[in-house]
This record gives sequence, C-alpha cells and structure tokens, in this order.
Amino acid sequence: MSSLPVAAVLPELLSALRHAPQVLLNAPTGAGKSAWLPLQILAEGNINGRIILLEPRRLAARNVAQRLAELLGEKPGETVGYRMRAETCVGSNTRLEVVTEGILTRMIQRDPELNGVGLAILDEFHERSLQADLALALLLDVQQGLRDDLKLLIMSATLDNERLQRLLPEAPVIVSEGRAFPVERRFLPLPAHQRFDEAVAVAAAELLRSENGSMLLFLPGVGEIQRVQERLAERVASDVILCPLYGALPLSEQRKAILP
Repeated sequence: MSSLPVAAVLPELLSALRHAPQVLLNAPTGAGKSAWLPLQILAEGNINGRIILLEPRRLAARNVAQRLAELLGEKPGETVGYRMRAETCVGSNTRLEVVTEGILTRMIQRDPELNGVGLAILDEFHERSLQADLALALLLDVQQGLRDDLKLLIMSATLDNERLQRLLPEAPVIVSEGRAFPVERRFLPLPAHQRFDEAVAVAAAELLRSENGSMLLFLPGVGEIQRVQERLAERVASDVILCPLYGALPLSEQRKAILP
C-alpha cells in the first residue's frame, strides 16, 4: 500500500498537521486519500482524540469504513466505525469514525465543542454541496470559538484552491500527483426508436463482446440501474457477472461490486 501516490506526501502532511490548524490536500482519485491515508494519520499523526472522516454519501461512508477496517484485519465497529442516518456501527474502542454530512451537523448541534475529537477530515470536498459547505463552516466556528486544538484536513481530487485559500489563507496546501491513465471518449447517439434503458443495454452488451476487461456503467438512478440490468442479463453470456451498486443495497451486495 505504500506504493500509493499519496504515500509520497505523507511525511509532509503529518508535519503540516502538527504545525497548522487547517491543512488542504489535493490528491486525484485513486491516490489513496480515502481508503489508506486516514489509517496512517491514526497511527503516526499523534492526534489527541478521535478522528472524524466526513464522506458525502452513505454508500461511500459504509464502504470506506469497511475497507479501512479490513486493512487493520478487523470488522467495522472496532478501531474503525461509521455513523449514518438510521445506522450506527461504533464501539468503545473506536478511534476513527466515518460519518455522513448530516450526522456531523447533528454531532455539532448536540456537542458544540466536539469533545473527544482531535481531527476532522472532510473527504471529496470537490463535490461541493450545501451540506459540505455547512460542515466546513460549523467546524471552523468550533475551532475558532471553542476548540483551538481541533485540527481540520480538507481533501479533494480537484480543490478549488483559490476559493479555499481565501477562506483559509494560512493553511498549507499539500499536492499529491496521483496516477493518470489515457482515456478514449466515444459518443453514441440514442436511437429515436429505442427506450433509454434498452439502448444502454444494447451498447453495453456490444462493448462486452468486443472489448476485454470489466465495465463500470453510470446511470441516473436506481430504476435505470435495475431496468438496464434486466435487459443486459438477456444479452450477455452466463459467465458475465452483473453487479448493481447503489446506497439502498445491503452491504454484502455492495461489496460484490467493489471487491476484486
């Protein structure tokens, strides 16, 4: 795991966290900032208290917590746990909690000082939402008014450095180069006589026949995912595994789509 791109900036990041109240990390997708870096900070960062890792979606929060726990050889609820609406998996020994944005807001409302928390990490901040901006504003308010010992780490694949640096002019910016791969873009118009899900299934089946490897298919919502899966199942060989992935699925079904 030390071959992950973000490992190259770990010493610089740990030093920044020791000396600055807020730190900005710019690391592209796949650099290891979500599913590896928090454990290194937990082990080497000398953080006084628990670490809160903020994820923008339930699906991401649950699976990031699962992956971090697996890297420790544990299950969620031990060293690493998670909190989200209607679902909590933490224990008395939990030191790293993965939470969704609404949960963090409620945590601050219940305990404005965030007692026992030493570091708050805002992940995927480039996705920009009202909840994420509110979370940052609340955390800065806690830090500046009640907890000057609280550390903040803002992580993103494409940080809006100019905007954030105006807000946090003293925050050091750590940049991880990441890994880049060539991408070929092709455009296929939707046939006028076909339904959307039917056209997607036909195009996906053709790609599976003509190309090697796996396919990641993004669709607008759960209904489209289910309909495309049904139509695609009629067109592909029996050895092709079709795995839906959305937040309402049981964790075991989500893991089928994510595990190698």
